[in-house]
Amino acid sequence: MNDRTQASSGKKKIFVVGADDFNLSLIEKIPGSENWELIRTLEYSDVQPASGRIDFDELYEHARSIIDAHGGSPDAIIGYLDFPVTSLVSLLLRDYAMPGASPEAVAKCEHKYWARLKEKETFPDVAPEVRAINPFEPENAKKDAPDYPFWLKPVKGHSSVLGFLVEDEEGFDAALQACRQKIHLIGEPFNAFLDKLEDRSEIDGIDGNFAVAEQLISAQRQFTLEGYVWQGEIRVYGAVESLREGEHASSFSRYQYPADLPEEVIERSTEIAGKMMTALGYDGSPFNVEFFYDPDSGDLHLLEINARISKSHSPLFHMVDGAAHQKVAIELSMGLEPDMPYREGKDAIAGKFMLRSFEADGIVKRVPSSEEIAELKRILPDFDANVLVEKDQRLSDMFYQDSYSYELADIFLGGHDKDMLEDAYNRILASLPIYIQPHPEDL
Repeated sequence: MNDRTQASSGKKKIFVVGADDFNLSLIEKIPGSENWELIRTLEYSDVQPASGRIDFDELYEHARSIIDAHGGSPDAIIGYLDFPVTSLVSLLLRDYAMPGASPEAVAKCEHKYWARLKEKETFPDVAPEVRAINPFEPENAKKDAPDYPFWLKPVKGHSSVLGFLVEDEEGFDAALQACRQKIHLIGEPFNAFLDKLEDRSEIDGIDGNFAVAEQLISAQRQFTLEGYVWQGEIRVYGAVESLREGEHASSFSRYQYPADLPEEVIERSTEIAGKMMTALGYDGSPFNVEFFYDPDSGDLHLLEINARISKSHSPLFHMVDGAAHQKVAIELSMGLEPDMPYREGKDAIAGKFMLRSFEADGIVKRVPSSEEIAELKRILPDFDANVLVEKDQRLSDMFYQDSYSYELADIFLGGHDKDMLEDAYNRILASLPIYIQPHPEDL
């Protein structure tokens, strides 16, 4: 055995489900990562296919075969993407008898109706009204729905796909039709995951092809707690603010870390999150919990629980705290209490800006070149960009998009203060234009 093989053999084997170059590069910058061997376990294109078509069982068996080919004794199995990755990771942790939240606890987070049932049990006075809706039974759906307006969302959503603000019967009919056309793309693979649970009697046949109709709880401000549960105790290591734009203010324009929120709001939301994670039986894994906050009344409303770290927030933690929070997921999977650095990064504030098009449809006619991006990186060292579209691509062919916009590019920036971030972003918009030509059908 040569010296290089000996050095490699002493590294911890970290299996990354749904790996991509951008996030692997962030993991490689985490202090201590030289002791880890990162093993790509399914690619990003496998778990987030452009077609939107997912064969859950095939992905599950493929992931197991990759782990088994490396000796079947992983030191950590992690993911940082939404379904199917969160579900796959929970099953793999169970299969290899590793620390982490059970598949049942993960399902209670991922299944929007199940999560609201547990919230109603825990906070009966403040949980929003919610109804399970079968889009394939439109007449019953109308009888079961709450009063207008309400949000209609799939039981298992992805990137706000098929999320609609329903204000009247005409809008309800259109939303139900859209669900009938596409809900199976996530609903069927989600059902394959649900079939692997030991007990799902609480949801009594409400499967992945159902939707939920929820009472409106939106407020002026939105933020996310990033944390984990360690031996039954909740730990929160950061709060990220979410800024919104567009129709119904439903499309994210920026994530900003750290969130500019009163400490008592962080404390109250942490207490709410802790009670929810206990009710869900969730332990040994990372999570993030999204909240709406009304600064005038002080009201807090829980929006959603995700059984994972947010990949969108990873560069922000790297810039401000000195390490991407994949560190938390890896250490928990190793059975260790995470040791996340705090304010050890270069920047006081960081943001992810989401450049969007709100056109009905269009054809991409220009995207920034790699040379243009590299030149801006030379001028703005705390800048990175991920262009999500290609020249001549039709916007409506993009699958993982919300119902009211198309996400064209992600811009990551760090700086001294909010004004510096916004100045840099405006410079980038002027330097890296993306041109969209209206689709002929819309002219």
